[in-house]
Amino acid sequence: MNEMQWFDMEFPKAEILILNFSSDKYVLPPFISKMSRLKVLVIINNGMSPAVLHDFSIFAHLSKLRSLWLERVHVPQLSNSTTPLKNLHKMSLILCKINKSFDQTGLDVADIFPKLGDLTIDHCDDLVALPSSICGLTSLSCLSITNCPRLGELPKNLSKLQALEILRLYACPELKTLPGEICELPGLKYLDISQCVSLSCLPEEIGKLKKLEKIDMRECCFSDRPSSAVSLKSLRHVICDTDVAFMWEEVEKAVPGLKIEAAEKCFSLDWLDE
Repeated sequence: MNEMQWFDMEFPKAEILILNFSSDKYVLPPFISKMSRLKVLVIINNGMSPAVLHDFSIFAHLSKLRSLWLERVHVPQLSNSTTPLKNLHKMSLILCKINKSFDQTGLDVADIFPKLGDLTIDHCDDLVALPSSICGLTSLSCLSITNCPRLGELPKNLSKLQALEILRLYACPELKTLPGEICELPGLKYLDISQCVSLSCLPEEIGKLKKLEKIDMRECCFSDRPSSAVSLKSLRHVICDTDVAFMWEEVEKAVPGLKIEAAEKCFSLDWLDE
């Protein structure tokens, strides 16, 4: 469809819009710009390859948008001239092409997404390094990067995310190290590095994370754990493989209420039924 093929429809009270299509190109319907109460926008491409979206100028009118879900599309290039989404709290990029969208020099993402608290990037196979510009999202409380097979590096200025409570790095097999700056996140409560099979250790100063409550490190090839882990006084739950559970015995003695869960490796074919 092109812009002229859309009907001029009126939805003055609509708060949620879900667009399902199957195409490698897609023009966003012009009537969205008149949906002044829109809070949730879900755009899902069911085609075989990511779609190029056209007419992103409509976002200039979505002042109340709180949640944006993009699936199997090319994420548009962001720049300092991009219309700010001042009330956007949650953004999910699923099976998308990131296309270095956040890599513009001097890009101030805090101006574009001043209230963004939850960012999910899942199954984005062209994400090689997490752009440092994302660390400008100082309101971010949850950062979830999962099933990104080429992600090999996190930015060293991760410590700027002072509001971060949840960091999920699930199933990123090329990620080899966690920057020590993670230990400078004062509010971090949950760290998930499960199935990051190239990770060999936690940062040495992880004991500085005074509010850390849970670590999920299943299927990580660790040979040791930092000695500072005994200082994790808020830690209540560690999930790890059976063969590395012994590493946490000393921490379990030093931290009252800590539970070490040794998870058996589970090989399931349930996905064949989906």
